[in-house]
Amino acid sequence: MRPFEANGQAWRVVRVNPGDPRLIDREGKRTIGTADPLTRTVHLSSQLKPPLLDKVLLHEVAHAISMSHGLLDELHQVVPNESWVRAEEWSARLVENHGVEAVVIASEVLGRPLCIGGFCVDQS
Repeated sequence: MRPFEANGQAWRVVRVNPGDPRLIDREGKRTIGTADPLTRTVHLSSQLKPPLLDKVLLHEVAHAISMSHGLLDELHQVVPNESWVRAEEWSARLVENHGVEAVVIASEVLGRPLCIGGFCVDQS
């Protein structure tokens, strides 16, 4: 898989065995995807196939963006410590489940491709 940049920080995406310890989240639960801010690596289970692969990748990229832009610091200022992980997961699920919908709707409202930061999305 190709690497990506978020806020000028290079991230890589690695497929790993489902039993790999890098797929254990901060709460000690086995999962199918993680984003590690220290190594700037998204780890995805090698068993993932589309469309679930796409959904999990989008979720983890949302985490990577939050980390790279320092958004977690802002989130942690307004959410009690015991709710940090839940709030972080909620925000990544928002992007995962509704990010594409938001882009499509905005493009339809404008009647043209949506362009933000030099990146344009054409729905035609």
